[in-house]
Amino acid sequence: MTSPGSSPATTATPTPLPLPPAHVPLFRCQQCTLPLALTDSLVSRAFQGSSGPAILVRNACNVKEGERENKLYAVPAAVQNSGGAMCVRFFVSPDSSQKYKEGKYILEKSRIYKDNAWSADDAP
Repeated sequence: MTSPGSSPATTATPTPLPLPPAHVPLFRCQQCTLPLALTDSLVSRAFQGSSGPAILVRNACNVKEGERENKLYAVPAAVQNSGGAMCVRFFVSPDSSQKYKEGKYILEKSRIYKDNAWSADDAP
């Protein structure tokens, strides 16, 4: 039982964030093109996801979290429109040297792309 104002421990759906201005670079879902994270939120490119190389970002939007997996200390997440796990959020790290991962997301590189938001109007 949860008290008023607290959320259940099993699932949580973050509130969708408003779209940033068109000139802001983003990481997007390869399948549905929904924005997932600002490129400014990148923490590291040196991560490994379940299907290969991944990136670590501070914040993510448009993802629906699954149930916590205590053995992995993480929550699998999927893009709201596409389904299929493509992202993991760390909720606790067992090792003090890994605390920087807590609350952050791993996005699999094979399932995202970087939208630089450049246009012909940006040319000198």
